[in-house]
Amino acid sequence: MALLQTRALTRRFPGVLALDGVDFSAEAGEVHAVCGANGAGKSTLMNILSGTIPATSGDVLLDGVPVEFSSPADARSAGISIVYQEFSSIAELTVADNIFLGHEFRKSFGIVDRARASHEAKALLARYDIDLDPDAVVGRLGVADSQLVELARALASDARVLILDEPTAVLSISEQAKLFNVIRTLKARGLLVLYISHRLEEIFEIADTVSVMRDGRHVATRDKADLDQKQLVELMTGHEVLAPLSPPEPKEGGKVVLSMRGLTGDGSDIDLREGEILGLAGLVGAGRTSIARRLAGLLPRTGFTAEMNGAPLPDDAAAVLKAGLVYLTEDRKTDGIFGPLSIPTNATAAALDRYSSAGILSLRRERKDAAAILKRLRLVAGSLDVSIASLSGGNQQKVLFSRALLAKPKVLICDEPTRGVDVAAREDIYQLLRDLAGDGVAIIVISSELGEVLALSHRIAIVRHGEVQAMMDNDGLSEHALVAAATGTEAA
Repeated sequence: MALLQTRALTRRFPGVLALDGVDFSAEAGEVHAVCGANGAGKSTLMNILSGTIPATSGDVLLDGVPVEFSSPADARSAGISIVYQEFSSIAELTVADNIFLGHEFRKSFGIVDRARASHEAKALLARYDIDLDPDAVVGRLGVADSQLVELARALASDARVLILDEPTAVLSISEQAKLFNVIRTLKARGLLVLYISHRLEEIFEIADTVSVMRDGRHVATRDKADLDQKQLVELMTGHEVLAPLSPPEPKEGGKVVLSMRGLTGDGSDIDLREGEILGLAGLVGAGRTSIARRLAGLLPRTGFTAEMNGAPLPDDAAAVLKAGLVYLTEDRKTDGIFGPLSIPTNATAAALDRYSSAGILSLRRERKDAAAILKRLRLVAGSLDVSIASLSGGNQQKVLFSRALLAKPKVLICDEPTRGVDVAAREDIYQLLRDLAGDGVAIIVISSELGEVLALSHRIAIVRHGEVQAMMDNDGLSEHALVAAATGTEAA
């Protein structure tokens, strides 16, 4: 008997059938990946299983017994915990404090027993081979260890089913390996791990079984051994996949739009021309995002200077945007979306002067332009009037991408532009970037996925320790060559 099942599970939102009679089952002691394009229903299914939202109809069963959850606390009590991609730990508290947050051990007079919390946390971490110091302050941990704190907190409730939502979104390759080792330990101890990710290579590395959702329906469940990436993508999209994009043709003759001085280790200048796509590659923490945010006026531009079209680039973000440099942030939750506001309001937020006259906003033009570009990006939403916070992460990313484009950039900096975006939308974004370059927009692409950098860039800047250490023409480059250059090994 399956540990977890759903029968005819359905969820309706106003104007949207998010889940349509989903029958799903998963076994104890397996890593079960749930895949699908943005808007396929993955998040809705996981939110029902974790008690965040109720189903409209249908059943959830644990060990064959129907269960109903009115809150996440109900689900945790039944043994189902979820770890979201956005961290929720309190930075000022220790690992142990965060693990037992809301379920503190107490001594007489209600005093928190922190010594016992540390002892219990140490035992929990040892049980699942999680290498963390229970007394370490979370705010001083790296990203990977912070992710493990979130996981340990979920396990503290005696979870039998653990849902991981895009757990590697901000992890380096070595940090991913550390997480995967923990996941294998969980599987060996009999837990069911439901693994949600758009990174197909991860699914083929860590999953035992793969279920695919499309348009709110469960369309297939396969053993990983019976699938390849091409077949999986075709199940997710419902059509045959396109051949991978090759690097773009070199651009010649474009005038210099952006000049950067003092950014390279050898003191040379970097000039970005019209229609050129420059990739920034490097290890996590190498300083790629710092360079982008300094260019965008979001951090002090210390260490280098920049000019646009021969004039000094302003220092503050509003003036940089007015000059024509647009930055697409990597952190959509913190720096990107205006959660309670509508999709068109979010899409046009960087170009309000184009949609207003005498201080009066033209909602019709705003909506028309936003709808046109979002249609091109294949946004999945019941209505343009819903709040952006109600969309899946990938669809939120599409709205932010439309915001950047509606600002009519001369230079566009895309920091992890396809994070959380499904395979089909990723190809749309790739083509859109190429089209923009064809129209003369100069583009800087930052991505932790080396294949993405190679597919998009004319040249690639290797960043280490906050500086550009090498400039490489994208002519026959391989991922191995980029890794070697990023790590400073002789193979570069």
